[in-house]
Amino acid sequence: MQAVNAIDPLRFRRIIQRNVALPLLAGLATAVAFVALIVYLVSTMSWAEHSERVIGDAYELLRIQADRESSVRGFLLNGDEPSLSTYEVGKPRFAAQLQTLNGLVIDNPPQIERLARVRAIAAQWDASTAEAIRLRRNHDSVLATVENERGNASADAIRREFSDFLTEELRLRQERTAAARQLTVVTVAVFLALTLLVNGLLAWLGRREMTSLSSTYDDALRGQAEQSQALAEQVWLRSGQRLLAESGMGKEALAEVGGAMLDCLAGYLSASVATLYVRDTREGALRRVATFGFGDESAYNVPLLQDGQTLVGQAAASRRVIELKDAPAGYLKVESGLGSTTPASLLIAPIDASGRINGVVELGFMRALLPRDNEFLSRVSSTMGDLVEGAVSRERLQESYSQSQQLNHELQVQQEELRVANEGLEERGRALMDSQTRLEAQQVELEQTNVQLEEYARRLETQKSELERAQGDLKRNADRLAQASRYKSEFLANMSHELRTPLNSSLILAKLLQQNRSGNLSEEQVRYAATIHASNTDLLSLINDILDLSKVEAGQIQLMLETVPLEGLLASLRETFTPLAREKHVALSIDRLPGVAEQFTTDGQRVLQILRNLLSNALKFTSQGEVSLTVSPVDAGSVRIDVRDTGIGIAEDKLDMIFEAFQQADGSTSRQYGGSGLGLSISRELARLLGGRIAVASEPGVGSVFTLWLPLDSTAAVDSEAQAVQALANASASAAQAGAQARRDSAVLTTADTYTTTAPAHAPVHARAATPPTSAPSHGEGAQPIDDDRDQRTHGSRAILVIEDDLPFAEILRDLVHELQFDFLHAADAATGFAMVKDQAPVAVLLDVGLPDRSGLSVLEWLKSDPGTRHIPVHIVSATDHADKALHLGAIGYTLKPTARSTLEAAIRRLESRLEQRVKRVLVIEDDHAMRESIRALLVGDGVEIVAVGTLADAHAQIAQGAFDCIVTDLTLPDGTGYDLLETLAGEAGVAPLPVIVYTGRMLSDDDEQRLRRYSKSIIIKGARSPERLLDEVTLFLHSVESSLAPEQQRMLRAVRQRDDTFEGKTILLAEDDVRNIFALSHVIEPLGAKLLIARNGREALDLLDGKDDVDLVLMDVMMPEMDGLAAMRALRANPRLARLPVIALTAKAMADDRMRCLEAGADDYVSKPIDVDKLVSLCRVWLRK
Repeated sequence: MQAVNAIDPLRFRRIIQRNVALPLLAGLATAVAFVALIVYLVSTMSWAEHSERVIGDAYELLRIQADRESSVRGFLLNGDEPSLSTYEVGKPRFAAQLQTLNGLVIDNPPQIERLARVRAIAAQWDASTAEAIRLRRNHDSVLATVENERGNASADAIRREFSDFLTEELRLRQERTAAARQLTVVTVAVFLALTLLVNGLLAWLGRREMTSLSSTYDDALRGQAEQSQALAEQVWLRSGQRLLAESGMGKEALAEVGGAMLDCLAGYLSASVATLYVRDTREGALRRVATFGFGDESAYNVPLLQDGQTLVGQAAASRRVIELKDAPAGYLKVESGLGSTTPASLLIAPIDASGRINGVVELGFMRALLPRDNEFLSRVSSTMGDLVEGAVSRERLQESYSQSQQLNHELQVQQEELRVANEGLEERGRALMDSQTRLEAQQVELEQTNVQLEEYARRLETQKSELERAQGDLKRNADRLAQASRYKSEFLANMSHELRTPLNSSLILAKLLQQNRSGNLSEEQVRYAATIHASNTDLLSLINDILDLSKVEAGQIQLMLETVPLEGLLASLRETFTPLAREKHVALSIDRLPGVAEQFTTDGQRVLQILRNLLSNALKFTSQGEVSLTVSPVDAGSVRIDVRDTGIGIAEDKLDMIFEAFQQADGSTSRQYGGSGLGLSISRELARLLGGRIAVASEPGVGSVFTLWLPLDSTAAVDSEAQAVQALANASASAAQAGAQARRDSAVLTTADTYTTTAPAHAPVHARAATPPTSAPSHGEGAQPIDDDRDQRTHGSRAILVIEDDLPFAEILRDLVHELQFDFLHAADAATGFAMVKDQAPVAVLLDVGLPDRSGLSVLEWLKSDPGTRHIPVHIVSATDHADKALHLGAIGYTLKPTARSTLEAAIRRLESRLEQRVKRVLVIEDDHAMRESIRALLVGDGVEIVAVGTLADAHAQIAQGAFDCIVTDLTLPDGTGYDLLETLAGEAGVAPLPVIVYTGRMLSDDDEQRLRRYSKSIIIKGARSPERLLDEVTLFLHSVESSLAPEQQRMLRAVRQRDDTFEGKTILLAEDDVRNIFALSHVIEPLGAKLLIARNGREALDLLDGKDDVDLVLMDVMMPEMDGLAAMRALRANPRLARLPVIALTAKAMADDRMRCLEAGADDYVSKPIDVDKLVSLCRVWLRK
């Protein structure tokens, strides 16, 4: 009642007055502020429009002046009077526009002064222009141009004045706009702040008054209600605690006590489901002992819970009651005979017995939890703990009694087991006695066996004496055979020399004619040269077959065992025989069946020789149909290779004869097919040495099948053959010890030349010379390529070839290439990649450097050396940094792995932009005008834009204006040097490397060249051949298609490619007595750029070397008059000054020991005649680089 009387009616009236008057005042102030703001903004906008008009009129004046200047320039250039119309019309317009502009800025004295200066300068320009027009009308173009240049200076001054004028107007407009914007923002902000403050103050005052009035009534009513509720709660809690204590009385078992407790709790708290967990005294876990209202689907199937496990374990661990409100559907089911439902909430409470948690009770309710539920369980926790503890103690007593009964029973069982074990020991003792008896009987038998072995030993002694006599006969026969073999080998070596010497020059000259480098031979003459070369090659093959046969018969074949990839072997056969089969219109298939090993250990060259013989015969005797080679597995240790043909076949009575030397199935004088009959004989012997064999099945008119069986590892077979040969050699050596010293030396030499081999795990006895490839390689061992689009091209010519052996990375690139709308091609090694470039014609290549068979840089070099592929852009993606080398060889870019996907995408997009680029831009920097124009004429062509400048400043300006694909620069420039340009380009961050070719007439010192090499690998000294080299370098960096160049440019490129940078400027000494060989070799080496010195024998060669220090390489023939090549090489190596000079030996004997003799005499490498030109050039290139 007192609270009601405390309400004052005057207070309500004051509150209403404040809430009405204050908003009205605030609205009035807002209206005044907005009116003032709008007036100011209108004024500011008028000034902004004034500034815009001034700026527009100024630009119009500039446009009129520019039109007048263009009109005057047109007249001065062509003398056309009508072109002066714009100039004459623009003069009054310019004056009128200037006067208008002057009136607009009358309030700005600095602008008035600028316009006055413009008017004066315009008058000067008009005077100069009028004079120039007069002179041009008098046909004095030179003076008119000079006068016009003077007028241009006045025009530039006008533009500068207008630039200052516009800058000032723009500044004024910006200041006025900024001031208006700032005032608007401040005004709005202040208004919003005042509005929020007034409204907030009114709300706060009103709420405070109303709150104070209502709080008086609330306090009185709340106090009375709380007191009544507290008394009722206390009565309810005590009643429940009493009922729970009474429920557990009279129960013995823990389950009974638990059930009674749950029944009491569920009834008193109106719980629908309940469970009780009690701590197991042995395991320490909580075990469920009683439930209330649980059905089959409601029971949780974990009877034991650890502390902290589930909410039950967590309640025990935290020692507090856990409430779960709004249980989700399906969490727990309450079931009755009529149906089931989900409880609304759960209550989980720990049970405390004297401070120790010995259980947890969980209750589920169909209603929401009340605060008294939690308090009730907290109060009865100790009561429940005492009831549980009592039941547990009773059960523990019962368990102790049961355990004592169990121990008595186990003791009786152990006594029985001990009795059985004693009986077993007695049985083992009897078995040991029986074993001793058997051992004594075996000793008697061994004594009898020793007597028999002594008799066998006497017989073996007799046989040994007989074998020693037979061995003596064999030694004498072996000595005679060795002498005969030596005579035969010497004869074959001499005949080989006499045959190979003329054949050498014939092969070399025929090859040179076939290449037709000068282009002066007709197609028919080139075919004649090709026929001569092919015939000489056949003759060389026959000579080699005869030598191989002699080596086989003498047991002097050297096998080099290695791990041979089967796919590489088959690829080499495809590469060799596919053109031959296509020429004969015969189908050729070379396949391997599933299950064949990827590689095997053998002599790859000899296996290739066997298969080439078989395939060559099959193609020779098949005029139509097909020839096939199939590799199939036999067992775990061998492989089978079948060569089938549909040729003429072989009669059954001729099958054995064809494997004999110099025998053929058709040996008549009228036979249709040629041949020496040596191939199959050699192949059979080689197969036998490798541990395999060859068989044949044939039917005349149907075809033949030659089958080659080979072991996957030939080491064992080769070792057994080598042991047999070594045994024979040792026997010969022992027999020779009783002879003279010369005969003993001969036997040693024969032994050294016998059959030798190496296992794969060891280095070969005589390492073969390393010869780099001069053309595309054959397929080598490597990872199998992943699936690509070679058979289902969907984007036409838009295909990118990825040469990468990392298959997961290749798959990433495949996805990226497809995403960018390109077809994807893949090769896992260098050889396959080069072949796919030729076959598939991709538009771009992504190339790895670390390939399994060769370096990716070799692939890049092959591609850029081939006129048909050098235009294809190549981007290197590798884990090793070879960027300088790759970019010099012609790569468009270089990316280091690992790299981001965005970087790879940018690289491919750069390739795409290069493909879409129609015009290639070249910047030529040369101060000499005539030289600059000659370079422009040299490089100009379709799709090439040449930008030529004479100074470094102009070069920088051109580079800043647009991108270039290549730069050609001189070192000496008027305003700087080429070094400055190179250093500037190298220092620009974020700019892709730009190919720069240094084209200079200066002779460079070593320091200068080293400095240049840091920025550019392409340095060309101006000379007789420098234009060709410059054209070659520029077309490389522009990726130009050579066939699209002008004929003269193509001719220059062919000429420069005949020369080799490795040979350029080098001096090579050729020691050769045969004039034909000198003539042939000089026509091979000199066109490559090297200088050739000639010596007719070893003594002349040494004399030339004594007087010269600039010889870079020596080609030394072995057989020469006066002093042979071996003696000359020994004398050369004895001279310390020449000890490191590279020497390549040339010999026509080509016997087994020739190579070793040359290497022992001091040769660095070895080439047999007839000389393979490509191999000789490759060897020279290797040793010249070293």
